[in-house]
Amino acid sequence: MKWATAILSLGFIATSVQAAPTAGLDLFKLKVVSTVPEISGRYLAMNASVLGVYEQDDISAVRVYQTGSEKKGCTELHTYPVGIVDHALGLVGSNGLMTLTDMVNPEGTKPGNGLWDAFRVSNSRLTNDGQGTWVAFPTGKSSWSVKWADGSAFMTTDYMPVEIEMEAAGEGRYNE
Repeated sequence: MKWATAILSLGFIATSVQAAPTAGLDLFKLKVVSTVPEISGRYLAMNASVLGVYEQDDISAVRVYQTGSEKKGCTELHTYPVGIVDHALGLVGSNGLMTLTDMVNPEGTKPGNGLWDAFRVSNSRLTNDGQGTWVAFPTGKSSWSVKWADGSAFMTTDYMPVEIEMEAAGEGRYNE
């Protein structure tokens, strides 16, 4: 019976050590900057894994944290809170127009199925490693999806050029 007590006490110690908080994460919200007043100053949120500006009460602003990328000068943006399965922001699409999305387990993504490790941040503004600009397309009443356009895509004329600003949103923890 002594061994059972010893194992149980070791289990409690291991559980409390595993749950100990780790170093903090600098969190950011992504704010749209535009000449269009109806979307400028609003924060990006997620609806069915697509990031954009949504007019719904049950959707809150996405919070992200940065990690390094294997690509020189680039960064990855992972969504918060941190869960068992990794989520990162990525660009998915083709033909010069890519949608800003939440990618599940991006490390396991096949090459060519999305870019998630090629963001750049300069003066708090978010861009992509490639040539292009952020654009927003209306998707419904007061809702807009955000995409990256490299200039080669055929686009309808209802899009608006925007910039994405990373705004500090406090500190988070890995085990929240």
